[in-house]
Parts: sequence; C-alpha cells; structure tokens
Amino acid sequence: MFVLGYFNSYHISMDIDINTEVQKVAERIQNLRQKHHMSQMDLALEAGISQGFLAMVESNRKVPTITTIFKIAQALDIHPAILLEDIDENRENKKQQIIKMIEKEL
Repeated sequence: MFVLGYFNSYHISMDIDINTEVQKVAERIQNLRQKHHMSQMDLALEAGISQGFLAMVESNRKVPTITTIFKIAQALDIHPAILLEDIDENRENKKQQIIKMIEKEL
C-alpha cells in the first residue's frame, strides 16, 4: 500500500510536466503551420489526418501519437524533434546567419 501511494504521487507530479510539454507541442504545431501559411485543412490533408483532429491537437484537447507527430512533421517538411524540443529561436537565427556566412565564403 505504501509503495502504491508513492507511485501515485509521483505519477501526479509527472502529469503536470507532461501536460505542459504536450501543450508546448500543440503550440509549436500551430505556430509552424501558420509560418508555412497553411490552413488546418491544408496540413491535415498533407499529414493524412482529419482537420477536426488537428484542431483538437492544436487546442490541446487531444494528444497526438508519435506517429501523428511524424506525419505532421513530414507535412511541414521539418524534423520531428522540432515539434518535441524547446528551441531557442535566437540561437537558431544566429546559427542560420553563420551558415550563410560560411556558404558565401565557399
């Protein structure tokens, strides 16, 4: 009984972090879709999922499976990790500037 209580409290603690991370994934999907100038229908068709499901994912009412995340990433022409990881945009911008400078030198 004591062990079960320990795991239950640990589980509740993890749910808070997981929910936060799932919300971030939902926001990243929506932001990237908009940056690609795609409607929900455009992305849903490209990813092979329903527009209604995509709307629920973006509004954090449904949790996408890893398969769905891969489909969405492929439809957005990005690596799936971009949807799952926090990326410092400022760092990414600096990285892109450095790459462009190197390419000019080549």
